[in-house]
Amino acid sequence: MKYLVALPIMALALVSDANAQTTKTVTVEKPKGTATKTVTRDKEAGTLAVDSTATRFSDGATATGSRQRTRTESGVSASGSKTGFNGTTSSYDYNRAKTNNGFTTTGSATDRQGRSYGYDGYGTKTDTGRETGRTVTRDGEQVYNRTGSVSRADGQVQRNNSVTRSQDFGAKKSRQGRSGKFFKRGRN
Repeated sequence: MKYLVALPIMALALVSDANAQTTKTVTVEKPKGTATKTVTRDKEAGTLAVDSTATRFSDGATATGSRQRTRTESGVSASGSKTGFNGTTSSYDYNRAKTNNGFTTTGSATDRQGRSYGYDGYGTKTDTGRETGRTVTRDGEQVYNRTGSVSRADGQVQRNNSVTRSQDFGAKKSRQGRSGKFFKRGRN
């Protein structure tokens, strides 16, 4: 009888340990090359790591990518980098934190041309609605700024938005990478 009770408890302990961290690797081979992607997730620690490598058969050139995401006490932190077949590298890092009445976001990135970007954003609840703002700088110069607010009073909703954007800054959806989900940046 003691064994019948102890076995299910031991099995539950083993299952919870097995589910704490999982790693999955997928390899794809095609006529032009091969690619491998490894995803490691630790639900208890709140981490995710993705590493990928692609090799072209024609010349043996290799492209790599790596990204990490970590759940923090107040939000999330992420970073990543990519190196293309031609050796050019891009990278990003991102932090989002909850505040008492909204959130703040900061980030930085370097594109394939070596230009550096900075990002600041916020969202705040107000007594009558909310306010948001985003600012992107490229090599220290502001290239994008958006502020907005929504307020409700007397059954009416009022929206105000203001956007300023440099003419040579804008996201191209067909070329936008993973880091583009955090902030739009031009890749000219």
